[in-house]
Amino acid sequence: MIEPVSALSLELNQRFQGMALANESLMLSQQYEEARKGFQQIYDMLLQEQPTDGRYHKGYPLHQIGMTFLLAGKPQDALRYFILAYIEDLLLQKEGEEDKADEMPASKNLRGVYRVSDSALDQLKEIVRRRKKRGELVRDPSEVFNELARGRPAPEVVKPAERPDVREEKRKPGKFESDWDKRVFVGGSYLKHYSEISQIKRVCKELGYDPVVALEFETPPGKVHHHALMLLHECSRAIFEVTEHVGQLMEIERLRDYEVEPLVVCQVNAPLSEMLEALLNSQDYEVKRYSDPPELEKLVRDFLS
Repeated sequence: MIEPVSALSLELNQRFQGMALANESLMLSQQYEEARKGFQQIYDMLLQEQPTDGRYHKGYPLHQIGMTFLLAGKPQDALRYFILAYIEDLLLQKEGEEDKADEMPASKNLRGVYRVSDSALDQLKEIVRRRKKRGELVRDPSEVFNELARGRPAPEVVKPAERPDVREEKRKPGKFESDWDKRVFVGGSYLKHYSEISQIKRVCKELGYDPVVALEFETPPGKVHHHALMLLHECSRAIFEVTEHVGQLMEIERLRDYEVEPLVVCQVNAPLSEMLEALLNSQDYEVKRYSDPPELEKLVRDFLS
């Protein structure tokens, strides 16, 4: 049995971490084109420097390239990269354990944001399983994609059930068409839990609320938290997804001052940081746990209705 992935050398890992941090900062500052180029450089570096008898996992840069397109309002361009990232996640797993890839960000975006069917993704799983069984070392995920595609474009290979609800033009802070009592601030990790954020948005709209997501608004460089607080102040309610700690402390500690009613949700078994847990306890805010999308949807619906 071939090893699914090789470990990065210390020097290569340091380069990887530095480039990843720099490009995530660019993405959070809405400099999507610059971030995309940077993540492409990470992917090229990992692809070219793979050992001759092994492979490096390249799901992270592929997923982040997809996110730069998605957040820039170009979901069709993003789709191919999420598919390639999902293939990388399948290749990462040991033979027979490919289902573990379904818990990773690329799969969650394909299923939760694009509503791709399980049967479509099962086709990719089967190709990967066959190649592993034959002892093949797949160094480039495009090999698997091309085997399934056979000349068809990405939307036809893994066809989305719907077009993701993303904006090409950013909203402007302070200019709302909704009333104050219908605005719901939605916070969380846009880079790792965009599918959950997307689901919360969808439920809010179905119930007649205006979901206010900071990354959908114009934000000057270096003013991410400043503008997030400004947007929070414009809302009557807030929903925070805190599975990934990404700086929600600053916003949560102002909820009472702004008289904003919150719902705090977190995936089952995900640990909270000590600081976040202490803040929530001091404010008497209860964390609602969920294990799957239907449970998350029920929590949001119960909160808003």
